[in-house]
Amino acid sequence: MARTTFTRDQRGFTIIELLSVVAIVGIMMAMILPKFRISEKTEVQLAGIQLAQDMDVARTRSLSTREMVRVAFNTSARTYGGYLDDNGDGMIAESAVEWQALRGFGIRELPPRVQYSRGAAEAIPGDLSSGSVTFPDGRIEFDSRGLTTPMGARGVVYLANDNDPYAVVAIQVTPSGNVRFWTYKQSGGWQ
Repeated sequence: MARTTFTRDQRGFTIIELLSVVAIVGIMMAMILPKFRISEKTEVQLAGIQLAQDMDVARTRSLSTREMVRVAFNTSARTYGGYLDDNGDGMIAESAVEWQALRGFGIRELPPRVQYSRGAAEAIPGDLSSGSVTFPDGRIEFDSRGLTTPMGARGVVYLANDNDPYAVVAIQVTPSGNVRFWTYKQSGGWQ
């Protein structure tokens, strides 16, 4: 009779090998992940850039439709919305029909850690007010020519990060309807 020998199959991994690989991957992830995190300053700058672009969209829509457009800020809800006088009656009720008529940004919420606030920053040059949204009644309107209304209206919106009081931006609207973006430097001053 022939004798059969069984050999042990050496395929697979030992528990030690698996734990070693998991530990190495964990260490590598701990070193790499912080580099992908968005800083507080970048987060508030991105929110400010979005707001400045939305303000410019509102002004452009007022020019293209020859109708009044409003951007209204709700500081307690951390939102802002754009509305178009869709029926041409010169009145904006801030209704769903009006924000849909704008065909722009509708109602937009600020990112979770971004608030309407000045943080640790002083006012931008030329701004004598003390609030975080300095438009009358918390809103700005553009007439059919893209100018602010009432004539000469101006204002600033300040955004700050909850975790860093020096991560602050300001979006300024001039009476001519131009939008200007400001960034606060931690060493003091605006640029």
